[in-house]
Amino acid sequence: MNRTRLLIVLLGAVALLPALAQNDAEELDFLFEERSEPAPSPSPDKTDQRAAQASPAAVVLPEEDTPPVDAPRRGRMIEEIVVTAQKTEQTLQEVPVAVSVVDGQTLRDAGVFGAAGIENLVPNIELDTDAQAPNIGVRGFSTDSYNVGLEPSVGIIVDDIPLGRTEFIPDGLYDLQRVEVLRGPQGTLFGKNTIAGVLIFATGAPEPEPGGSLLLTGGEEQEQRLEAVFNQPLGESLLARGALLAWKNGGEIDNSFLDRREPAFEQLAGRLKFSYDAGDRLQLRFGGQLAEISTHYPNWQLYDLDEDALEYARSKDPDTEDDPFDEHTSFDLPGTVEHVTDLYHLAADYQLGDRHDVVGIVGRATLENEFRADFDVSAADLARVSVLHTYEQNSLELRFTGSAGLFGRDFEYVGGLFAFDSQMYIQVDVELGEDIVDFGLSPAGAEALGAPDGNPLGPILIARPVPPADLMDGIFQVFVQDTRSLAAFGQLTWSLTDQLDLIAGLRAGNEKKDAVLSVTSRGPGITAFVVGANDPPDTDFVAPLDRREDEISPKLGLRYAFHDDLSVYGSWTRGTKSGGFNAISFNSQDLEFEPERGDNFELGMKARLFDRSLALNLTLYHTDVSDMQVVNFNGVSFDVFNAAESVLEGFEADITWLSPWDWLAVNGALAIARAEYDSYPDAPQNAEQAADCNPDFEDCTQDLSGRTLPRAPKITASLSPTISLPLGRALGIELAADISHRGEQYLTLDLDSHAFQRAYTLVGARISLGAQDERWGVTLRASNLTDVDALGFVADHNLYANSYFATQIPPRHLSLTLSANW
Repeated sequence: MNRTRLLIVLLGAVALLPALAQNDAEELDFLFEERSEPAPSPSPDKTDQRAAQASPAAVVLPEEDTPPVDAPRRGRMIEEIVVTAQKTEQTLQEVPVAVSVVDGQTLRDAGVFGAAGIENLVPNIELDTDAQAPNIGVRGFSTDSYNVGLEPSVGIIVDDIPLGRTEFIPDGLYDLQRVEVLRGPQGTLFGKNTIAGVLIFATGAPEPEPGGSLLLTGGEEQEQRLEAVFNQPLGESLLARGALLAWKNGGEIDNSFLDRREPAFEQLAGRLKFSYDAGDRLQLRFGGQLAEISTHYPNWQLYDLDEDALEYARSKDPDTEDDPFDEHTSFDLPGTVEHVTDLYHLAADYQLGDRHDVVGIVGRATLENEFRADFDVSAADLARVSVLHTYEQNSLELRFTGSAGLFGRDFEYVGGLFAFDSQMYIQVDVELGEDIVDFGLSPAGAEALGAPDGNPLGPILIARPVPPADLMDGIFQVFVQDTRSLAAFGQLTWSLTDQLDLIAGLRAGNEKKDAVLSVTSRGPGITAFVVGANDPPDTDFVAPLDRREDEISPKLGLRYAFHDDLSVYGSWTRGTKSGGFNAISFNSQDLEFEPERGDNFELGMKARLFDRSLALNLTLYHTDVSDMQVVNFNGVSFDVFNAAESVLEGFEADITWLSPWDWLAVNGALAIARAEYDSYPDAPQNAEQAADCNPDFEDCTQDLSGRTLPRAPKITASLSPTISLPLGRALGIELAADISHRGEQYLTLDLDSHAFQRAYTLVGARISLGAQDERWGVTLRASNLTDVDALGFVADHNLYANSYFATQIPPRHLSLTLSANW
């Protein structure tokens, strides 16, 4: 860490919903029958809460009066879970949206310290937390943030502040209260760029009692992690909470040439939050957080290199190989990512009478990413890339919530105004290394340049390489963009009868983008040729760009509640994703792409069964997407353009079961999905097809109509059984497993066979020993216990023809965590 920063955050706790009345349900099966003398549990409250994946904000059902001694007591019941999926506090049972909730304790117990682990607990979500360009996908929609001009498909909300870049996602995952995963378009309430869904991160709120917690973790790859939380009231009206994270990991991939590990990282982050009760009706919240991350970058590994390319790479380092699963790489440039973010917000909650509330939220966030990487992923000094990306945003939201009457029936409403502006700057510098002449005269270089018969002097030059020569050749690009958005939104839930609700919503907005792209070439122009820049003399150019878009995001639905514990809903929603500019491009052609639109039809059921010991949420969905934005890596840049039509449809299920045996609880999730191009006749060819295509005489495209979208497995599933047993009166032991299955999928847009990842199943396990009162605990855990080999990323090689590079998923990892609470 090369910076020390001071931050102050002021945030207040939100009022919890009143506890719901208990609903009696008859036992229907011996598996769910109540027991008059259940076995003691090491910590029933903790077990129930974890099993329900509830947050600390969960509303606990009111306890019954103490029954007579000879009367059987009720079995365990799943706690109510309070969510903000509709911008107001509701129980999960009430929300007519496909929502999965994971509480912070569940994530900590499972050792999920980074966002990528969330995909193993929630159905139909893909998370790749690359240090430079995180990728988030839901139901087959995904965002490849290597091209910063592409807006996210999934919205990110942290403590009520919408963040416009996925790069913020690794920064605040400590002292988490809960994570809400909303699947499907959420544009009516959350605006543009939520066409796939929304991730809501709620961090710990100040509490009226002093206390704190400490987590110390050590593990393989020299992992060391400290997470500390302190809660301190500063008077009757002012509450404060602070959290600190210090984390480092030695990396899983051995770079034998540089004698270091990839992607080793260090992270330092902190958060302060304050809550102030300014009166009976007004509460003020102010908060902020800082994160700094330094990473060895990247963890790319060569993959299935062409024979000539592999021979050339080995001439620079004999240890070079092209197995992407052996946790080994060899490149000469010590790449890094230096990542710094700040996030601040100020909120005021004011009660207008007993049934109406006004919330005002002001937010500000900044991001700075600076990275450099070895462009050729080998020990040869051929090409390197350096990127500086800065971003800042300001947002303002004025929101009204409440309930009233209409034609003799009650209705609830959410509405407001939203304003947003952001400034983005990115500069990209690509330069050739000192071995480029040597490479160009080799058989591998001739093949890369398209020479049909290679270079006859190649074998001689491999044996007697050309001396290093710096040609001072490169290309420099700058992209600057200002974005301004204004929107008005509202949603009404009207009780047509005591059981039937009508849901109607609309968001209308306007967005303006003004940008400038400039490209400057230097040297002989070899780099400009490699990256596909304009032909001379037009290699250098300045392109002013601007866009104006209107947004209309409607929603219409019905919800029918059979009783408090069983409801069904149906809805139609429309979401949009902003158009934009190819922010990383060296050619003045095709710089602009259009917005995409999705119409989603959804049927859902939410049920609590067997005396509320079983929670079951089911969803059927169908989404039609027009002008879908896709990203294609052409070996140099990630170009964004619009495909034609796509269809996404499937089935999702979440289940939580508190068994009649107090020692067993089970969580599970399942998604069966189809995400395909309905029409895409002019898709880019993969490397194998392009090698046989002459663009002077042929249309070098392929027809992907009816084929799958990338990163869209047909099946995802998870199962997490937990066994809790007492060890005397003071101690308890917990045994748990986390099983996650991902179906087969392609990892690239062109559906190259090298990017096909077969289905795999990951198994994690843990054993915890601790005090019944949760004052202390020790957890030993293992992730990827069976050491499964799988790829997480694949791309065509930047310079070597008919070759690839890739990243593998993390191998087996063991860790030990000590926890203390006071």
